[in-house]
Parts: sequence; structure tokens; C-alpha cells
Amino acid sequence: MKAIICTQCGATIENVSERSVIIECEYCGARILLSEQNALPKVQVAVEPPELELDQPRFSPGTLGFAVAVALVIPIAVVLFAVVKSPQSSPAKVYSAPSPPASSPKPIFWGPASPAPEKPLPVVNYQPRVSWDGPNDLEHFEDPEVDVSSVSNLTSEEVEKTVFKNRVVKLRVVINTEGEIDKVETISGHPILVAAATESAKRSIFTSRSKPTTRILTYTFRVLKD
Repeated sequence: MKAIICTQCGATIENVSERSVIIECEYCGARILLSEQNALPKVQVAVEPPELELDQPRFSPGTLGFAVAVALVIPIAVVLFAVVKSPQSSPAKVYSAPSPPASSPKPIFWGPASPAPEKPLPVVNYQPRVSWDGPNDLEHFEDPEVDVSSVSNLTSEEVEKTVFKNRVVKLRVVINTEGEIDKVETISGHPILVAAATESAKRSIFTSRSKPTTRILTYTFRVLKD
């Protein structure tokens, strides 16, 4: 319970519950919203602190002098003990780094020489022609292609005088019933021209027949002049 002062008439309202929020003044009829400022000021009673007296220690001159002497002697004794017990430091060892060996001249590495530009292959203009013993039964003639890469060190004129000197190649072939050549044997001719004629013969086609036939094919490589 507490007392509240009415803000309208100033009357003091006694016995107000702590939980009340709004009360009605019984003197002027005003409705009062309760807050902390409506409560009567609390009277604080000053309390004087008790007087405490501490017993002051009393030292005699002899006791004080002994205490001072002990306080001085103990630190000195500790320092001397630490100095006696400390290990003797050994002289520091100095290690000098070994001097690097005299630098030797760096070896020079030579890389592979750049390849020389390739020499163009010799060029020979030729006209191939094939003939054989027997009837005219050739259906497809494959043009022979002469590969002169194996004699690339020669000039075109030198190739004409060597490879195409004897420009005739003779082959013995076996033609099966389908008109295809099953077997090729060399009779004569330069090896480079023989290789070209052999590949041509394997791709050439004759007419079909009732039984295999043996023929002699003659290839002629005629050099064309510009």
C-alpha cells in the first residue's frame, strides 16, 4: 500500500494498492493514472557510520632494525647464489662459409643445324603407252605414275638420261576370269619404270573370260620435249 498525491486538487490519497493503474480521487473525483512520480517522496534517514578504530602495530627500534637487515641481506644472497651456479659460457665458435669454387666457363651447346631447303624433285614429261600380244580386250588402262623421289639428287636431264634411257618395260601377267590381273612378273626395264608399270597393270581391267590367260604387256614411256 502507498499514498498518492492528486494532481488536480493536491489531496493525499492513502492506502493505494501497488498494483493499481488508475484511481479516482475521493476529494475532487479526478481519475489519476498512476506512475512513479505520483508516489510520495520517500524519506531517507541518514545513518552515521560506526567509528572503527584500528589497532596500530607498534614496533620497537630493535625489531625494526632487524627487519631492515633481513630485507637487505636476502636479495644479496640470492644474487650471489645465482652467479656461482650459472654455467661458464664457452667461447662462441665462428664458422666461415666455404668460398665458392671459381666459376668455369659455361659450355656452349650447339643445336642441330637448320635443315637445308629441300631440293625440288626432277620433273620429266612423259607419255605412257601399253601394248600386248593377243586380241584387243583391254577395257580399262590405269595411267602409270613414275616416282622419281629415290633419285631426287639428280637433275631432270640426268633422270632422262638414266631412268628413261631404256624407256620400255615388259611384264608377264596372268588375267583371271573376271578380267583382273592376279599375277605380275618383271621381264625387263628400269626398276623405277617397272614399279610404275606394275601398279598400272594391277589396276587395269580386261574383259572377262572362261579361263585365266597369260599375256606379255609392253609399257613404253616416251619423253616429251618442250
